[in-house]
Amino acid sequence: MRRASLLPLALTLALAGCFKPEIRQGNYIDDAMIAKVKVGMTMAQVQFVMGPAMVKDPFHPNRWDYVRYVNPNDGGAIQNWHVIMYFDGGKLAKIDQPPVQNKDEQLKLPTVKDASELPTDQNDNPDTTPGSGYPPPR
Repeated sequence: MRRASLLPLALTLALAGCFKPEIRQGNYIDDAMIAKVKVGMTMAQVQFVMGPAMVKDPFHPNRWDYVRYVNPNDGGAIQNWHVIMYFDGGKLAKIDQPPVQNKDEQLKLPTVKDASELPTDQNDNPDTTPGSGYPPPR
């Protein structure tokens, strides 16, 4: 009897070690975003396009670092982006982008278009007429 109660516990612990979550850190960066940024833009304009920088060093206030790191859980290649924006007098002076590791392996985030292709749920059709009683009675 005691062995039978320990078996589910042992199986649970053994399978718990099999799960490896995907690790995504930093800013979402892609080529389209970087292409929109031009030398001469203000700090506010760069932040509007790229979002807030991952690293704003207080010792180098004219340098913003955008970093994207993705370690997929399927054993695929690790992706590492790093874009550095240099400002002079509040305007963008230079963009430095070292080569992206495993750029061809770029993971795509789901979009609204991806969600629109989902099948519709027949139970998710609210009737908005007064007194209709949503959700509908079964």
